[in-house]
Amino acid sequence: MIVLAVETATGAESAALVTESGVLAEINVDNVYGHSSTLMSNIDKALKAAALDIFCVDAIAISAGPGSFTGLRVGFSLAKGLAFAAKKPFCSVPTLDALAYAYAETGEGIFELRGKKIKIKRLLCPLIDARKNEYYFSLYAETEKGSARLLPYTALPLEALIKTVKKQKAESIVFFGNGTEKCGEELKKTFKNSSVTKTALRASAVGKLALIQLLKEKKQDFNKALPLYVRKPDAVISKRKK
Repeated sequence: MIVLAVETATGAESAALVTESGVLAEINVDNVYGHSSTLMSNIDKALKAAALDIFCVDAIAISAGPGSFTGLRVGFSLAKGLAFAAKKPFCSVPTLDALAYAYAETGEGIFELRGKKIKIKRLLCPLIDARKNEYYFSLYAETEKGSARLLPYTALPLEALIKTVKKQKAESIVFFGNGTEKCGEELKKTFKNSSVTKTALRASAVGKLALIQLLKEKKQDFNKALPLYVRKPDAVISKRKK
């Protein structure tokens, strides 16, 4: 199975073609502030690098968010348009799951830990800069089966984020994602058992997680698949304040 995956949740832009055997091609561009003018071109570059066209693809996957509202809308619109036109299955993957998988890439992907307590050796904390002094994040525990998500996706200021992480007992903690560019040093000072890496968002991780779902025949409703914003758009927040 060949999955065309797209990542536009932040200023980074990525398009990849993924199969069970690995990544056929991937185009990564950092600091893009106009996905609408570059995304189709980068998808085309990835297809050409793999010597394929859109009709050779078996499914299309998109990074669902949280992240930039504009970036998510552009990515969803284009990915859904391609899936509809080419009559391909569509799969959305939570961005924080994809970021955690890009770091760990073990087991059967990401699963939610419900009502179970486990001893956590290494805690994974992907962080995405949400602006307004907040960070999108969740927490994941590494297991033999894969990475277990411990918390819902949320947006918090650094002080509240630190309090939340402290509630989880782990032998070590790894922070990664573009959010660490702002708060990495503070996190290292606060958590003596922590490390900070530069793991970035990549469409290949989105594609691999989508592939896991598709191979298990976990189909998504095309019409109900929507961006995962987590918090209200700025326009709504401003209106409420007024």
